[in-house]
Amino acid sequence: MPVYLESDMLVFASPIYYFGMTAQITAAIQRVYCIGKPAKATKAALLLSSASPNPYEGAIATYKSLCAYTGLEDMGVFTAAGDENKSEAKLKEICEFAAKL
Repeated sequence: MPVYLESDMLVFASPIYYFGMTAQITAAIQRVYCIGKPAKATKAALLLSSASPNPYEGAIATYKSLCAYTGLEDMGVFTAAGDENKSEAKLKEICEFAAKL
């Protein structure tokens, strides 16, 4: 919790199982609802991985709702499905995004 409160940006990352984020990241998100926005953070991003294409709708909706609730600016949603999970091009895309922050 101290790291959450002191963060400049939140980056959520999760594999997708049955069209949603893992129980562990969902629990972490639910535990911060009572706190709301971290004092210093202004931005957020989401990284999702799956074995099949397009199972992301539920996870993205959760993330967008969290951004709206906390007032964090959505900096982007990045997904990787199947072979993209091991793709140098996908890794480069995410690294370039991170470098711009």
